[in-house]
Amino acid sequence: MPDFDTSVPHVARVYDYWLGGKDNFAADRVMGERTLQAYPNLVYSVRANRAFLARTVRFLANQGIRQFLDIGTGIPTANNTHEVAQGAAPESRIVYVDNDPIVLSHAKALLKSTPEGACAYLDADLRDPDTILAGAANTLDFARPVAVMLIAVMHFIGDDAEASAIMNRLMAACVPGSYVALSHAASDIDAAQMAEMIRRLNESTAEKTTLRDRAGVTRLFDGLELVEPGVIRAAEWRPDTDLETASPAALWGGVARKP
Repeated sequence: MPDFDTSVPHVARVYDYWLGGKDNFAADRVMGERTLQAYPNLVYSVRANRAFLARTVRFLANQGIRQFLDIGTGIPTANNTHEVAQGAAPESRIVYVDNDPIVLSHAKALLKSTPEGACAYLDADLRDPDTILAGAANTLDFARPVAVMLIAVMHFIGDDAEASAIMNRLMAACVPGSYVALSHAASDIDAAQMAEMIRRLNESTAEKTTLRDRAGVTRLFDGLELVEPGVIRAAEWRPDTDLETASPAALWGGVARKP
């Protein structure tokens, strides 16, 4: 039997449902439909988020980054961090971090490294960056540049000061030349629909989501050098196609370098 309550929706499994995945339960599907009724474009947002992840990892690999710390991994789907990174550089090393047992069980089963590189999996919470960093140091060399991937996860930290402190602690452990990539649900794109969608989501999930506006997301990068084009709708961050750019995604995204 699973060691988690399948009658309570979990954000990672609802997200899997939005993406069309199979790793979800009835409660997750009910919540998935309720939130889609409030914001039908949500499906475009979650797809745009996955595409943003792939583009940022590819960009970072092209900058010579060979180590990735992916926090809030979610249930594996297409174009996972190690697949994109090791596709560009097979020796890349990736640490996946999540606090949901179903995510970790799937990650261990499905996310397999190249022989040249490495994949590791940590059961840890974004709110405990010291535990994450200590565990990641078994696989990653923090004396060399690391890319911290915070893809659609910082909006689970409701307090702005706590969110900034987490970002600062993670980046303090990284050497200059390291990067952070972040996407975040937006309060100022499709504002009314997004607010109602989040209200419905927060009614039933343990992990509460807090929307932030563009300025609030930008502040999370304080002290770092934003890569062009800065904090922008995730679908517009260095898109591969015009079709990607046109996605009605209510997400801010950005990548920054530690000077």
